[in-house]
Amino acid sequence: MERAECDVLRRGGRRRKWSAAGVTAVVLLALGSCQQGSGGTWKEPVKGQAQALLSTDLKHNGSPDDGWLAFGGDPDGLTVGPDGKIYGLGTSLAVIEADHEARGILDTEVHGAGGLVVLSPNSFVVGNHSQLLKMQPNGARTTLAGAPGKHRKLWQPVPATAVAKDYHLSGDRIEPFGTRSDGSILFSDGDVIWQLKSGRLTRVYQLPKKEAGKVIDHGSAVDQAGTVYLTSSTGGVWGRFGDIVAISRSGSVGGFDVPEQITGVKGDPADLELTWMAGDAGGGVYIRAREPSADAEYVLHVTSGKTELVAKQVSGIDYDSGCKEGHLVDAMKLPCRMPDALTYSPGSLVMAGNSSSVLKIATK
Repeated sequence: MERAECDVLRRGGRRRKWSAAGVTAVVLLALGSCQQGSGGTWKEPVKGQAQALLSTDLKHNGSPDDGWLAFGGDPDGLTVGPDGKIYGLGTSLAVIEADHEARGILDTEVHGAGGLVVLSPNSFVVGNHSQLLKMQPNGARTTLAGAPGKHRKLWQPVPATAVAKDYHLSGDRIEPFGTRSDGSILFSDGDVIWQLKSGRLTRVYQLPKKEAGKVIDHGSAVDQAGTVYLTSSTGGVWGRFGDIVAISRSGSVGGFDVPEQITGVKGDPADLELTWMAGDAGGGVYIRAREPSADAEYVLHVTSGKTELVAKQVSGIDYDSGCKEGHLVDAMKLPCRMPDALTYSPGSLVMAGNSSSVLKIATK
């Protein structure tokens, strides 16, 4: 089936309900042919391989679709839901379904939101200005933390604990980024990382006084052991690999022993600039990094005493080609622009944002 015919079917499927069972069957069969013909039958990548999970190019006569709006522009949130599906937040909130199509969930309701935690397919946590909100597909919202009105001042001491709805947050980068095994929600608030559980905030970490003027960057992470990873910066400067802070569940604060050299990486690893992080299934973290010169982009996996290169993209490539649905590529020689954000799903990474593709990279 031709791509144009597939696009018509997909647009129609999103915009109307087909009432006749026979018509529904025909449409589903046709969409199956679309998936097979969009570049080849989907093949799960194995370790060292990558494949486009979704194309985020402007389609349908140049009009933005759900995939482009949620996954194609500047990333505000990217995560795996309890249902195993990939959810993305950009100018809208969407999910990638089993047919490799993006389905919109919320649109104008999430404009200005940042960060994303999926509690269920019908419950999403985002940050919006000075509050942490739970939102539903019908647009309903519930305030989880942050009293309306004045904001707290950045770089001033904060309490160890507080009633979530009564406490004034900073209003600067309120971004949920994960949960711990007890169900508590983790989010950044300017210069502080908070943990929310049962209506109370608990301070996980606050930037020290010597870093006054900095705020916590986008893309903080938590691994399965509950360790939180963050970087901070000021004035729009990227955080660096050498400045990552790790806070264990017990509250101990440390960093990484940055190796002097990483196989496949040029220059001093400590100077690599970070755009996003994602905790793994154990006691480590995946890091999306770039050289200060922008000559190369990387994904690194950092565990105790070991740093490994997982994916690489060098400059000078044709961003409009190379990573397509149905075509496996070498993750160490990505022939397309490496997306800015990443999230971990058991056995693989998914990357999205400021790229023409959502990439799936096998890690085992």
